[in-house]
Amino acid sequence: MTTQAVSIELETRATLGKKVKALRRAGIVPVHLYGKGAESRALQCETRTLLRAISAAGGEFGQPMRVTIAGEPAEYEAVTSEIQWDPRSGDILHVDFRIVH
Repeated sequence: MTTQAVSIELETRATLGKKVKALRRAGIVPVHLYGKGAESRALQCETRTLLRAISAAGGEFGQPMRVTIAGEPAEYEAVTSEIQWDPRSGDILHVDFRIVH
């Protein structure tokens, strides 16, 4: 049985620091993409899209996903390295993707 690789498209993020609360209220999750030999990137994704992709990939410790950045030709294979959840509401706060080679 072959499995279809999960793909997700992320957008660049200009809002940094404590100002990301406004993003979360708008239904957008801050994301970081990093890996050996790659510059750390501050990105974002719509909450529902991100949760569907992570779930389809098997959760936090699931299979690698194909990650693209809107407007850029590069494609990365990355795993979910950390998901931060709000302990009171259960909402997703932040996701880190680590590029695998």
